Amino acid sequence: MFCINCFHENTKVINTRARSKQPQIWRRRKCPHCGKAFTTYERPSLVDNKVVFLDNGDNEKFNLGKLIISIADSFAHAPTEAKYDALWLAQSVEDILSTQHVIITPGDIGAVTHAVLKRYDELAAVQYAAKHQLISSTRQRRGRPSLHERGRPTDELPSR
Repeated sequence: MFCINCFHENTKVINTRARSKQPQIWRRRKCPHCGKAFTTYERPSLVDNKVVFLDNGDNEKFNLGKLIISIADSFAHAPTEAKYDALWLAQSVEDILSTQHVIITPGDIGAVTHAVLKRYDELAAVQYAAKHQLISSTRQRRGRPSLHERGRPTDELPSR
């Protein structure tokens, strides 16, 4: 790792800790050349490690950029949040997928993304659900639209 202050090629790790709630490693590094210390965070990347299995039988590499754009599109009501928070929300989705799912499908990505957005901004979650066909129907009851799993008929949903 190079020094962020003087760009010296080698730094020394002086402290390392694993984060308890996230798949991250926190490291404190020190440059032997300028003597300054700085912090780095290391996290797994799904891009190189995980494959998304598509409904038609094909597969493709996980694409964080597509996820960032999809999340940003859900913030039509708050463009400032889309600019600043889409990356962090997408990385939260990536962290959950990397720790909880062995096989990743588009449905898994949609469900996890919706859950993360719902905790952060409920309107963005509804917009995301509408765009990704997670909303089933608004016919039978008043209020917010109901959510369903992709491919599961509406009449099989449990009633509330």
